[in-house]
Amino acid sequence: MADSAQLEHRLFDAAAFRAFLETRPSEERWELIEGIPMQSAAPRIAHQRIASNFERHLNAVLRRLRPAWRADREIGIEVSSRSSYRPEPEVTVIDAETDTERSFTDRFYLVMEVPSASDRGRVLESKLRFYRAHPHNGFIVVAEQDMLSVAVHERRDAGAWTVTTYTAPDDQLVLGDFGPICSLADIYADTHLDPRR
Repeated sequence: MADSAQLEHRLFDAAAFRAFLETRPSEERWELIEGIPMQSAAPRIAHQRIASNFERHLNAVLRRLRPAWRADREIGIEVSSRSSYRPEPEVTVIDAETDTERSFTDRFYLVMEVPSASDRGRVLESKLRFYRAHPHNGFIVVAEQDMLSVAVHERRDAGAWTVTTYTAPDDQLVLGDFGPICSLADIYADTHLDPRR
């Protein structure tokens, strides 16, 4: 079985990475970070619920305020076939009219990461740099799996990024002009961190 350690000797671009994915079983989850294919471990249930909860609340707001956008789970982001990145965030906001036969998008407006321990440090920082560089992206949401904590990175009008961290269960996550999306407790509902239990 191929793993990222075996593949580090060769740097991939997104086109070569797509060809590599065609040789892998469909149940495997891979991302391309700095030209290196990285396989993700099977996610914990809490990880999946945190992402699903946020996606559900975000889509409810988008339907009301921005129906041309939609939040979807685990879509590859490929801005160019020559790019050394093809991450697959837990939640990505894309154009609602995007061809649903595709497995990736080249335009996105928000991403959510629920990083595992192995994604901490250099991998997460590298992804954040990539997401910030995309001209259409305005938000990066990073939700922790082991504590009540969500950081919202937001691009301001001048292009600078600010970070707001939410840690209290009743905190309302605010995304720019969209206003409040949901409470922190809503994001962690039905997990071991659910403050309402």
